[in-house]
Amino acid sequence: MHGFQSDSLSSTGAIAACAKHYVGYGAAEAGREYNTTWIPDTLLHDVYLRPFHAARDAGVATFMPGFNALNGVPATGNLYILREILRGQWKFDGMVVSDYTAIPEMIQHGYAANAADAARKAVLAGVDLEMVSTTYFDHLKKLVQKGMVDQKTIDTAVRNILRLKFRLGLFDEHPPARGQEASPALALQVAKRLATESIVLLKNDDRFLPLSKSSGKVAVIGPLADSPVDQMGSWAMDGRAAEVQTPLAALREKLGSARVLYAPGLKNSRDLTRDGFADALEKARSADVILLFLGEEQILSGEAHSRAFLDLPGAQEGLANELARSGRPIVTIILAGRPLTFHDVAAKSKAVLYGWHPGTMGGPAIADLLFGDAVPSAKLTITFPRTVGQVPIYYAQLPTGRPASVSELGIPLGNPVNPIGYTSKYVDVDFTPEYPFGYGLSYTAFQYSNLRISAPRLRTGGQLILSADVKNTGTREADEIVQLYVHQDVASLSRPVKELKGFRRVHLRPGEEANVQFPITTRDLAFYNQRMQFVTEPGTFHFWIAPDSARGLQGEFKVEGN
Repeated sequence: MHGFQSDSLSSTGAIAACAKHYVGYGAAEAGREYNTTWIPDTLLHDVYLRPFHAARDAGVATFMPGFNALNGVPATGNLYILREILRGQWKFDGMVVSDYTAIPEMIQHGYAANAADAARKAVLAGVDLEMVSTTYFDHLKKLVQKGMVDQKTIDTAVRNILRLKFRLGLFDEHPPARGQEASPALALQVAKRLATESIVLLKNDDRFLPLSKSSGKVAVIGPLADSPVDQMGSWAMDGRAAEVQTPLAALREKLGSARVLYAPGLKNSRDLTRDGFADALEKARSADVILLFLGEEQILSGEAHSRAFLDLPGAQEGLANELARSGRPIVTIILAGRPLTFHDVAAKSKAVLYGWHPGTMGGPAIADLLFGDAVPSAKLTITFPRTVGQVPIYYAQLPTGRPASVSELGIPLGNPVNPIGYTSKYVDVDFTPEYPFGYGLSYTAFQYSNLRISAPRLRTGGQLILSADVKNTGTREADEIVQLYVHQDVASLSRPVKELKGFRRVHLRPGEEANVQFPITTRDLAFYNQRMQFVTEPGTFHFWIAPDSARGLQGEFKVEGN
């Protein structure tokens, strides 16, 4: 929020940030955009509402309800989340704005009989401003005249809108001056840094990366290696393709055009033809290493672009198989807007970088990472499945009465007569993710040691300091993102096997060591119980200070009541 809104709405160049889409929009059934969400109250409060509450506490100026129906009630007309929680419990006094035509869409939901009914239900729920559609303009005056909407409700909505405008200084005699726009050079520098810090190193066998700048030729293969529009990703309507620096352009600048052999292999990421395979294979055989750019075009990602399969679209896997015939080592760089499944391609690759849709300066960022002018530091903010059948898959799942064990990995067990291995797993794929939440490699090595806790017990309202030493034992200066996870052994509701409670980015030179500390309070350990009370229950807690959600140093402490 601070990156958009700054500390004060009245400051020079400030804009009003919007927290959206409120709430549960990411839990749509079948993964289809705009679809229904069913979320129990405890999960709603423990998981989905928390980031919105944090945004409210940070001073976000506006909220936008989602398109989804939450437990049968469209968010746009949902009194519970808008009136009771947002206005009542959180005391939010900013503006609530509908999403694009979301108010009349409540008719399709079957929640409103017509446009007038939709306008009435939205304004009564607490939506102050309607976006794009005109049900408020067309019907609110008549609804007030008929006594179906109280004039005070309209006045409150108007006050919320005007309050925001006053806070922005729009009615001042001398409105705040617009801030100075960042210079193009500074903007490009920031874009490159953000891309560099977002690209995740998923595999690096035998420390194959970084590549040497002084050795041999590289074959740059794949339709996404030189596709400015796709590199910008979805919702980049104002992006200018002419300003995008692609990986191909950046590699030619870094190495010289003579050392970079390029073949797209496919017309685009969806192309099913093999017409370009021969040229790609020829270029690969003429090079010392293959830089294979795969993934998704921007048209496959973003709003209203849900996919039923998560594999690489088109004939991209076929292209990877063809290139493997060259005998040259392959480094795969995946540009995509979501986690994809690419196990077989990764198995054929010496290294894998996940670049997402990295924006204008994604090309130079990738080139710097490939050749060691930058060191990867990013960690996954989402769990990567092995196959789409594992979805939903996430690190913070609840325990089961029959948990699978690592001894069952790769070994399908059990039959109706001898129920050995009847645990919560699959018989055709390992139950673990392809890449766990928080995962990401580096070009150096970090050693975690000396796990410490300031006290073995924590009383209600108190605080503990959990810490560990992290040492750079490699040869490169780099950042490490150190993570803290917690699990409560026994509670009145089953608690997730792990919950992320904090993370710290530390910069370490070779041989340098830092003590990384995490303060934790009893409030940090609270959850909503069956009575919807926000409580911290006494008991034993395990914690991990870790490089990702699958590993780490483990300790424990106890929480005691007063």
